[in-house]
Amino acid sequence: MSDPLYGHDLLSLVMERGGAVSVEDLRTAALAVHGPDPVYHNCHGDSFDFDGVLAFLGQKGKINLADGRVTLGPAPACQH
Repeated sequence: MSDPLYGHDLLSLVMERGGAVSVEDLRTAALAVHGPDPVYHNCHGDSFDFDGVLAFLGQKGKINLADGRVTLGPAPACQH
């Protein structure tokens, strides 16, 4: 069994791309690295698909989503 994926695994992909990437390029990178249909988790045990984790990370200020692009937000790291 593989290790669980977390939102910060997706944040790492954004960071590796200089802190900004198109949603579709990030989706492609996630598919290549995390495999088909990845399930991401947050620190509280909730699970998300790719689009769900993007929405969650955006809501928490970890990323900004605008015009089909993902950029790192004001609080990209977990605070615990």
